[in-house]
Amino acid sequence: MLLIGLGVAWVAGLLPVGLWGAPWWMGAAWTAAAGVPAALRGIVRPGVVGVAVALAVLAGWRLDGALQQGQPPIAAYAGLDVVLTGTVVSEPDPGELTTAYDIRVERLDLGDGTAFDDAGLIRAWVHQYERFLPGDRVRLEGELEQAPVFDGFDYRSYLAARGIGAVMWRPETALLEPGDASPARELTRLRLALDSALQRSLPEPEASLGAGIAFGRDGGLSREVKEEFNRSGLRHLVAVSGANLVMVAALTLAVLSRAVGRNRALAAAALAVGGYVVLAGFEPSVARAAVMTAVLFAGEAVGRPQSGLPGLALAVIVLTAAWPRLALDAGFQLSAAATAGLLTFGPWLRWTVEHARRWWPASWLPGWVTEVTALSLAATAATMPITWAHFGAVSLVGPLANVVVQPVVALAFWASLATSAAGLGWRTGGEFAGVIAWLPLRFILDAAAAGAAPAWAAIEPGRLAPAAGAALMAGLAVLAAAAYRFLPAPVPVSEAARRRAALGNQLLLGGAAAAVALFVLPGTVRQDQALTVDVLDIGQGDALLLTTPGGKQVLIDTGPSGLRLARELGEVMPPWDRKVDLVIVSHPQEDHIGGFPALAERFRLGRVVTNGDRNATRTGALTARALDGREVVARAGDRFEFDGVAFRIVWPPDGIPGDELNRRSLAVLAEYGGVRLLFTGDLGAAEQRALLETLGGSVDVLKVPHHGSKNSDAAFLGLAAGGLAVISAGEGNPFGHPHPATLEALGGATIARTDRDGRIRIEVKEGTVRVTTER
Repeated sequence: MLLIGLGVAWVAGLLPVGLWGAPWWMGAAWTAAAGVPAALRGIVRPGVVGVAVALAVLAGWRLDGALQQGQPPIAAYAGLDVVLTGTVVSEPDPGELTTAYDIRVERLDLGDGTAFDDAGLIRAWVHQYERFLPGDRVRLEGELEQAPVFDGFDYRSYLAARGIGAVMWRPETALLEPGDASPARELTRLRLALDSALQRSLPEPEASLGAGIAFGRDGGLSREVKEEFNRSGLRHLVAVSGANLVMVAALTLAVLSRAVGRNRALAAAALAVGGYVVLAGFEPSVARAAVMTAVLFAGEAVGRPQSGLPGLALAVIVLTAAWPRLALDAGFQLSAAATAGLLTFGPWLRWTVEHARRWWPASWLPGWVTEVTALSLAATAATMPITWAHFGAVSLVGPLANVVVQPVVALAFWASLATSAAGLGWRTGGEFAGVIAWLPLRFILDAAAAGAAPAWAAIEPGRLAPAAGAALMAGLAVLAAAAYRFLPAPVPVSEAARRRAALGNQLLLGGAAAAVALFVLPGTVRQDQALTVDVLDIGQGDALLLTTPGGKQVLIDTGPSGLRLARELGEVMPPWDRKVDLVIVSHPQEDHIGGFPALAERFRLGRVVTNGDRNATRTGALTARALDGREVVARAGDRFEFDGVAFRIVWPPDGIPGDELNRRSLAVLAEYGGVRLLFTGDLGAAEQRALLETLGGSVDVLKVPHHGSKNSDAAFLGLAAGGLAVISAGEGNPFGHPHPATLEALGGATIARTDRDGRIRIEVKEGTVRVTTER
């Protein structure tokens, strides 16, 4: 109990400084006001009160000193064009069109002869395929900027709290010198290799969710998916979260204890924690996650789970003494609260659900189900005020969603690790394991989406006031103290109830296996003889997937973003299909080939049909390298048939100059069951008029050239009269695509456009065309 009391004093020292910016001595005054009367009445020894007050003083002083640190020197030069050299200190953080790195600036050159050394940290968003490792020395040239402040989120302050004083957007970059070999650098290399193995083995968003759960790399998840996790109360699953790791370890321990015994289960759970720490890196967030989990194990290892609470108090003191700002970190607070909830509320909730099992229908529930329910409710109840205070929302479905999802998370953790390990050196093995891992990951995603769907799923009253949040947590602490002080007696379970629970376990697992079979097996057989065209919502670019009647995939262009292409393909391709049988690249501009390097990394590719042109950009060079051995250069008149669908290249003819890439875009006419579909790349008006003479009549489906720009020929657009015209353009794009004049010229056609309608699906069957849209 002594360590627990000292931990409370330490937190009391942190609270007034962190919540209200009070003087560093305020928490010590509170501690003395409570401790001195208790010492005078003989309840507490005076020496203990003295130590508690001293700890409160130290806690407040450490946090106050950390918060008083000024802005990094580099913040003063925001708005200036600079040249800087520095060292990469972070892993790549992927985005749709960029990759972010944190860089320690060793020298800052303002270009007028003025230069500074050791200017601080910046965050730079560079080309999506730029790859650095921690320790690499780099040169950046561009404009320094202040970080933005978003509505509801002060990103500038968020970065400043991490010592980052400025940002750069798409600077010119150069690698000056690779970093020296080190264990941390090699672990980063291994982690990135495991992430790539998941990307090859799983579709999106399952690959990013698996990476987030297994080793903390969740950057590939879209904003929409993260919002679903927020609303459903599952936010902790998609971050480097101590609460998440604690739950995975606790569930592994709870389930395996019944199957292989307590000691072996402890070893497996410890392996999970050790593997996570190694793979997720030794950053403070990972370290505190491991420490919190080790606290839970310490009590289990000696047979007294509640003895972990003094260890938790010691862990909080040590971690926030070493990194004072950690006390303000939402992840740290969630980790500590979840661990405390498991240690204090967990036994009583187990007692409650075990009593419920004495009711005949509930006695059929397996013991691991009731264990999971108790653990999930304990962690959710303990962390709810913190979630409300930091994120301004309370998920009403969160407790139920966590009970449903948490046991699957433990399975997803192990399956994702196995998939990434298998896929490192054996792609086929990774793909096979990925089919298994996809099931729990897909379940988690669907559960988050279902939980977030109702309007009442979450209430957003705004962030809880600091005083109110502290009061709620204090109330929970009083309840936790009472629960910790008076442990419930074990609940006896009759032999008949044990037999029913064992049978219930068999029925549950058998039902789950049957449900999986009913879900998966019908999808392995293509049931109709239709040609499907998915016009992917890829942003400002082109990417269309044709799925032939036999289930083969033909991809025409890849859009500007590898990550967004992977997400879109994950929505329309079977999860076990990691091959694109044919790729047609209309021309090598960024909005048509930007996703190709990522496509070649993630999928097995068959032939790639191009016009033979090259583009002297980073993406162009990576695309040319990935084309090696696969490329087929096509010209007007070339024909081929692919799984019953006839393709004819109708542009460009020989002799078209190659100085303007758009003029030489491949145009492809596909025919199936008497239906004609024309895909046009970025052809301009002159090329359209020349092509019009050779097509021999109208088409049923026209992919409008150049995203619906004004540089189109009205007669050519008339080809779609009475049919369907599809336009691939990014929502809110700066070019004004599609142009009003183009839309007017298409007046005789049904128009579908990705900027307004989202992803578009066209089905061609028995000579008819049917179109549906995402929105």
